[in-house]
Amino acid sequence: MPPTRVGFQERIVLFGLLLGLLGASVALFISQLVAPQTILVAGLLLDRLSAAIALLVASVGTVVFRFSVRYLDGEPHQQAFLRWLTGTVFAAYTMMLAANLILLFGAWLLTSISLHQLLTFYQHRPQVHRPARKKFLISRLGDVALLAAFVLIWNQWQTLNLHTFLERLNQPTPWDLAPTAVALLIVIAALTKSAQFPFHSWLPETMEAPTPVSALMHAGIINAGGVLLLRFAPLLVSVPLALFNLALVGTLTVLIGMLAMWAQTNVKRSLAWSTVSQMGFMMIQIGVAAFPVAALHIIGHGFYKAWAFLRTGGVPAPAPKPATLAPAAALLLLVIGILVALPAMYLATLLTGFDPFQSPGKLALSAIVALGMGHIWVAFFRARPQATVIQPALGALLSTALGTLIAFGLYQGAEIYLAPVYGALPIVATPLSYAAAILPVVAISLLSIINITLPQIASTATGRSFYLHALHGFYIGAYADKLVASVWRDQPAPQEPGVSVRRTAA
Repeated sequence: MPPTRVGFQERIVLFGLLLGLLGASVALFISQLVAPQTILVAGLLLDRLSAAIALLVASVGTVVFRFSVRYLDGEPHQQAFLRWLTGTVFAAYTMMLAANLILLFGAWLLTSISLHQLLTFYQHRPQVHRPARKKFLISRLGDVALLAAFVLIWNQWQTLNLHTFLERLNQPTPWDLAPTAVALLIVIAALTKSAQFPFHSWLPETMEAPTPVSALMHAGIINAGGVLLLRFAPLLVSVPLALFNLALVGTLTVLIGMLAMWAQTNVKRSLAWSTVSQMGFMMIQIGVAAFPVAALHIIGHGFYKAWAFLRTGGVPAPAPKPATLAPAAALLLLVIGILVALPAMYLATLLTGFDPFQSPGKLALSAIVALGMGHIWVAFFRARPQATVIQPALGALLSTALGTLIAFGLYQGAEIYLAPVYGALPIVATPLSYAAAILPVVAISLLSIINITLPQIASTATGRSFYLHALHGFYIGAYADKLVASVWRDQPAPQEPGVSVRRTAA
């Protein structure tokens, strides 16, 4: 169905608004890069953190809108979709910048409601409604937690301004446990927004939504929980229990997400489970008080995941079957890679200034980098099984040196960039902070061993049974469905004969 003249003009206006938003974001980012400062205007907080996140949201929103014009060409309700898409981007953009707590909650709520409209765009598809309802109810739980936190802030600190609240944190409050209560409520709200265990199962199930919705959701909106936590970082470091809970839930989510991702055969579902695990890793980074690293992760993952979803319609070229290594040889290479990474990380520390021993969190992240370097050694020897030992070893050695240098350089760069925002946060090493650092290292080490021995595990009856459970996300979604069905009964999906149904190739 060709667009009417009015529809075409509306598209131009909507796209112009998004381009204007993108232009303003670029200008804000450059201004903060040149002269960092904290600006409070019209209930918005403008600083280096908000400038970087705003640029992510505006960039992804503009690209997704342009993609949607072509992707949904001929759909009867394309104009309504583009309106909701634009509204969602503006709501998410406001949410990322809001300093006034009323404005923040309003944008938080509006983003969720407008996203629900996008998720249920194909109303006539029965598969659309179950995950959308689940996501809707989980979001309302997050809304209640966030609203309760803001009411408590008003009651105890007499302010509805985030910046003022953070400045008054050290002042005594009528209720001694108020900071702990606010921090835990903020954590709950963030976990529901960023699809963390046990609130995660809806995300991989929303595959019936148009691909542009998946791109926008996985690249931008899903980061909202992390951004909320980054804004409340000064509060979180004063409540070790809150940080530990983030690390614990993030670790569980990474375990479930990675195992489920490895079992998927559908491209979009694999990407969705990847997002679940990536958001879990983001929660780990915040849980170990590595706030600049978490911000870097949000931005890098956001741009990558938008690109990944928007290209799912293409059929990938067949990949050569990777060579297998004996489990003992693969594990030996993993250990060699980790050991070689240690002097490489020491050299990277000298060159970049990133010090892994400044906190338990930095030490944990460095251990995870070392595990990654171990996998590089395994990958090089798998890729060239017929080559002499020298060739893959030299390639792995060079990659280890460059990989550790790039990782530590990015970590240190993120700290320098966000120094005007966070300054010197008083991160105190406590038993809980060490536990928060050790948990993810142990879990990711276990995942590393499973990944390396996966071909051998899959050849056993137990391994095939485990694969089936992982394919279905260990049935957590099924239990959540039963709970949702007890409060929200299924209704027949509306019939829309003649509506074009377009599925992405995956």
